[in-house]
Amino acid sequence: MSKFITKPTKTLVLSTLVISLTGLASCVSAPTNEDTLTDTDLIRIAKQKEAAPTEGEQQWVVGYHHGTEVVKSFRCSDLCPENTLRIIYYNVPDVESCARIGGVTKQILVPIAITVAPRPFCFPQAIADNWEGYLP
Repeated sequence: MSKFITKPTKTLVLSTLVISLTGLASCVSAPTNEDTLTDTDLIRIAKQKEAAPTEGEQQWVVGYHHGTEVVKSFRCSDLCPENTLRIIYYNVPDVESCARIGGVTKQILVPIAITVAPRPFCFPQAIADNWEGYLP
């Protein structure tokens, strides 16, 4: 069958395929870190009362604040939902990154097995400013 396809035909078919794929790629947009959360939104989320999950740790991205991913996380150990901790924080790799983006690092006691252990989290300034108001 390939004997019947000439070289110019192969070139035309490949060119059409490349153009089609290029056009398709331009229709798919890459995710952006656009701000979807204001300080007011962060405070509202932090004050929100919600039921803790009945088992296991859960977390998800709630939006972006000043270009940084904000995560809501439920942490529990062997006693869920009784000993569940809800944390809303910036998803950054380390304390230096937290300082660089204007976040506030705080050590939080996180449930682990039958005990707790301190772990650093990076909080948006809006949440850190009113810290005591969000604690259970």
